Amino acid sequence: MKNAELKPGDNVICLYMEDITPINAGTPGVVKSVSEVYGQKQYYVEWKNGSKLALLEGEWVDCSPEEAKIQSGKKRDVRQKEDGSWQYKNGDSWLKTGSSKEDMSENFMFFTTKRALINETKQNKK
Repeated sequence: MKNAELKPGDNVICLYMEDITPINAGTPGVVKSVSEVYGQKQYYVEWKNGSKLALLEGEWVDCSPEEAKIQSGKKRDVRQKEDGSWQYKNGDSWLKTGSSKEDMSENFMFFTTKRALINETKQNKK
């Protein structure tokens, strides 16, 4: 589930991270702890690539329709308010994949690149 509330032990896949050295989209990890800083949840994750950067929950920000389209392309949540104005949710985006490696592997397939899917198909045919 995208941007679902997380607890220690949950498996996640990074969809988008806003950081100077972000986690790449598609990187899996396991939530180690959760805290709240200035009213925003932070999920401390041990990523498969060895990083320990936290996921930040974020908040809704008003924006133009053009900016909403750009942010949507970054896998951020975007919504149109009743008055017709737009908002996006800043912070990071993730996919909660369950608590087992089997769940994680199954969901991870949806976020791999086209090339990786083609290569895997070729390997499975051998």
